[in-house]
Amino acid sequence: MNKLVHRLAPLAGLIAACLALGSPTAVLAEEPVNTHQIVLKAVNLPSGQYAYQVVSHKIRARNGETSDVTSRYSPKPSIPGPAIVMTEGDVAEVTLEQGISNSNQPVSLHVHGVHYKIDSDGTMKSLNGVADEAAFPGKPYTYRWVAAPGTAGTWMYHDHTFLNPMLGAEDKGLFGTLIVNPADGKVKAMIDGKITEVDVADIKREFILWMHETTFWGMEVNNILGGKQVPLWTNPTLGARQGEKVRFHVIGLGTAFHTFHLHGHRWIESGTTSVIDTVNIGPISRQSFVVQAGEGVGPGDWHYHCHVLQHMQAGMMGDFRVVP
Repeated sequence: MNKLVHRLAPLAGLIAACLALGSPTAVLAEEPVNTHQIVLKAVNLPSGQYAYQVVSHKIRARNGETSDVTSRYSPKPSIPGPAIVMTEGDVAEVTLEQGISNSNQPVSLHVHGVHYKIDSDGTMKSLNGVADEAAFPGKPYTYRWVAAPGTAGTWMYHDHTFLNPMLGAEDKGLFGTLIVNPADGKVKAMIDGKITEVDVADIKREFILWMHETTFWGMEVNNILGGKQVPLWTNPTLGARQGEKVRFHVIGLGTAFHTFHLHGHRWIESGTTSVIDTVNIGPISRQSFVVQAGEGVGPGDWHYHCHVLQHMQAGMMGDFRVVP
């Protein structure tokens, strides 16, 4: 009997490990690499739209050291909302405040891609059966997101309660981007005509383009300036120096289907080795890719647009300006 128990012990350990991997809390049983302590506020804009803005963002490292990175964000609310950048192994504690004037309606954060418990789902009790997981005027709500192994990618967060408990007000501007970088710091790209891996640290600029109905909504993350974020608003002109490594994050929102095309540049389709210059983008689908600005074509104003004819005719386009 003792011999049987001895032989089964490794199997029991393997089963326990597999069960642990299914639990978001067990995946990061040890201390997170970094804990992001973020305060966001949902506010209304003069246009009648809504937007998220960062109130504060502090990062506590595993060794206990804390850095304040609030200054990397625009001091004003923006559409899309602030881009939250994490790395696999990190945890985010995000507190949301309801700052929409003349409204007592709740507002929330529902995130895609990363792990969380049911109390951080960002929905209302009528939907989740647990509680109203939202911020009310004078009553903030805190969410906990776990960027566990396997969650690297470009994801979205958005309201899932406002005006309609089943949907939310993302179509009014309450949406933003979560970028989870791989723990090894490497992403695939095609550079100098070859498929290779590049260091995330070598990416100079990141352009986030949300495709919403017939409009691009943009945000730049400038890594040359320590991750400084610049709201680009609608159908923006993007800019980079020739030879810089640039990462695009293209995300769909709303009800329309799009085809994103960037002139003069090619990239590796996510999860494949296929070289493409056009990609289909549906609601809440996304594509992240790295290009070398002006590779093989040189400087110039390189057009980007939706290749659905009606969307182009409605003005869904912009320029990627590559300077020498």
